[in-house]
Amino acid sequence: MSRTQKRTAQRRNVGQSASAAGPNSKRQLASYQNYFLGLILITVTLLAYQPAWNGQPLMDDEMHLITTPELRSVSGLVSLWIDPQTTRQYHPLVDTVFWVEDKLWGSSMLGYHLVNIVLHIAAAFMLLKILRVIEIPGAWLATAVFALHPVQADSVAWIVELKNTLSSIFFFGCVLAYLRFDRNRTRASYALVLLLFCVGLLAKAIVAMFAVTALIVFWWKRGRLEWNRDVKPIVPFVVLGITAGLFTAWMERNFSGAEPFALSFLDRVLIAGRSFWFYVSKIFWPSNLMFIYPRWDISAAVWWQYLFPLGALCVFATSWILRKRSRWLLAGLLFFGAMLLPLLGFVDMSFFRYSFVADHFQYLAMLGIIVPLSAGGTILLNRSSDWPRIAGYGLCLTLLAALAALTFRHSEMYRDLQTCSRMILEKNPTHWIAQNNLGVALLQKGEPDAAIAHFDLALEKAPRGSKVGKMVHYNLGSAFSKKGLIDEAIAQFEKALSIDPSYAAAHHNLANALRHQRRFSEAIAQYEYALKIEPRSALTMNNLGWMLATCPDPSFRNGAKAVEIAEQADRVSGGGDPLILHTLAAAYAENGQFSQAIETAQRALQLAEDQRKSALIRALPGEIALYRAASPYHEIQR
Repeated sequence: MSRTQKRTAQRRNVGQSASAAGPNSKRQLASYQNYFLGLILITVTLLAYQPAWNGQPLMDDEMHLITTPELRSVSGLVSLWIDPQTTRQYHPLVDTVFWVEDKLWGSSMLGYHLVNIVLHIAAAFMLLKILRVIEIPGAWLATAVFALHPVQADSVAWIVELKNTLSSIFFFGCVLAYLRFDRNRTRASYALVLLLFCVGLLAKAIVAMFAVTALIVFWWKRGRLEWNRDVKPIVPFVVLGITAGLFTAWMERNFSGAEPFALSFLDRVLIAGRSFWFYVSKIFWPSNLMFIYPRWDISAAVWWQYLFPLGALCVFATSWILRKRSRWLLAGLLFFGAMLLPLLGFVDMSFFRYSFVADHFQYLAMLGIIVPLSAGGTILLNRSSDWPRIAGYGLCLTLLAALAALTFRHSEMYRDLQTCSRMILEKNPTHWIAQNNLGVALLQKGEPDAAIAHFDLALEKAPRGSKVGKMVHYNLGSAFSKKGLIDEAIAQFEKALSIDPSYAAAHHNLANALRHQRRFSEAIAQYEYALKIEPRSALTMNNLGWMLATCPDPSFRNGAKAVEIAEQADRVSGGGDPLILHTLAAAYAENGQFSQAIETAQRALQLAEDQRKSALIRALPGEIALYRAASPYHEIQR
C-alpha cells in the first residue's frame, strides 16, 4: 500500500471514530445539562419556600398531626388504619407519615416542611419524566412552572396538605408504570400499577383520577381509543376509584362535618362554572392569593352568575370542534376539568363551610393548562429565528423568576396562624374565619382580651344556623376560662353544644369549667359524654381519672374506677406520658395500692425530668412522700 493510500485510510478511520463519538458526546452533554437544570430547579424551589420552613401549625393541622398521647402509641398507629373516624378523614398513609415524623422531629416544624417540599420537588421530576416519555415538547418549562407556581404554596407550605404532595408521587408513579405496561403488556407491569394505585388511594382519593388521565393521554396520542388495548385494562381502576370516591364522600358527610348544603342542582352548576374560571384566572394571574377565600353568595336569580358555566361550556365546545385539527386544547381541558370535577361543588365537602374554592384543590389539575401552554410556547420558540428565540428564552426565564418571587412572598403567609390571619384580613377585613384564627393565635400567646375581641367579630360575620359557629363559641369559652370568668365560659361552651351536641372538645372543656365551680356531679357527666363521643381520648380519661382519685369532695371519689380509667389512658398512650402516669399513681393510692402508686409516681417523675415538665417535677416528690406514708393525695377544697 502506498503512502497516499495509508493516509487516506487513516483519515477515514478518524472520521468514522468521530462520527461514532458524536452521538455519545451529545448524549453526555444533554445529561450534564439535565443535571445542571435539575440542580438549579431544586435550589430555587427550596429557596422559594424558605419563609415557610419553620411555619407553625395552621387551622386544622393540630387535628391531623400526631399531637395526642393516644395517637403517639403503637396502638394509636393501628387505630389510624382500622378506625376511619380517628382523624375525621381516612388518609392512613398520610397519618402514618405524620406518626413517623412525630418520632423524628417532635414539635420542630422544619422537618415536616422539608419533607413536604422534597415530595413536591420529586413530583415535579416525575412529571418531567412522564412528559418526556410521551414526547411532549417544553417538558422542562412545564416542570419548572409546576414546581414554582405560587398557587402550589397552599399544598407545599401547609403541613396538613402532605396528602397532596404524597398522593402526587403515587399518581405520577401510576402514570409512569402504566406507560411501561402499555409498551410491554406484562402482568408484572400491570401488577405494579395496581399496587401503586391502591397504596396511593390510602394517601388521597384523587389518585383515582389516574384512570381518566390514562384514557385522555392515549386518546391524545392516538386519536382514538380501542376497547381491548386502551379501555379494558383501565376498568378495574375505574371500579376501585369510584369505590374510594364514595367512601371519601361518606367520610366527609359523617365525620368531617360536611353539612348537607341547601343548594339546588342549578346552584351547584353556578358554583362549578365560577370555580372553573377562578382556577384558570389564578394560574394566569396569581394575585391576591389567600389561605381561605371568601365564600361566594350563589343565587339563581342573579343573571351574571350564569355567564361562568356558559363560558366554560363554550370553551369545551370550541375545543371539541377543533379536535380534528389539534387535540391539544381538548385534552388539556378534559384533564383540567376531570381533576377538578370532585371539587367543583357537586359533592358536599367540609371545606365548603368556609369557601367553595381553595388553591390546593388544583395542585394537579393545573397541569391541564400549563403543559399545553408550555408545549405550544416551546414549539413556537423552536420555529423562531435566532433573536426571537433568544428573546423567548429570556421571557421564559423572567416568567420563572417572577413565579419564584411570588411563591417566596406568598409563603410568608404560612409562617404562623397570626401572620396568616393578618395577611388575609388585610385583603378581606370581614373574613370571619381569619378573625377566629387570629383570636386563637392571640389566645395561644396569652392575650385573652385581644382574642375575645376577634372572636366577637367572627361571631358577627359567621353564617347563622350553621355548625361553623360552634368553634367560635368554643374558642370564646376557652378565652373566658383563661381569664377566670367561669360563668361566661360555661355559657359559651353550652352555646357550642347547642349547635353541635357531639362536639367532644366542648363537653371536655365544659367539664373542666364545672369542676372549677365545684359542680362535680355535672363535671363527671360531661367527661363521660366526651368519652362516649371520643372513647380513645387519653386527655379526657386522664382528667376524669384524676377527679375520681383526688376530688376534694370524698363522695365523688372512686379509687377502683379511677384506676380502671387511668390504666386505660396509660394503655392507649403507650405508657410514656408522665401526666397520665401521675394520674395513675394518684388512682392507685386512692385505691389503697400504695406500692404501685410509688413505683408509678417515680416513673412519672423520671419521664417528667427527661421531658422537662416543670409542674410535674415540682408536684411529684411531695406526692411520693404521701404514698410512702400510705396516704393518698387529695386536692384541697377552695
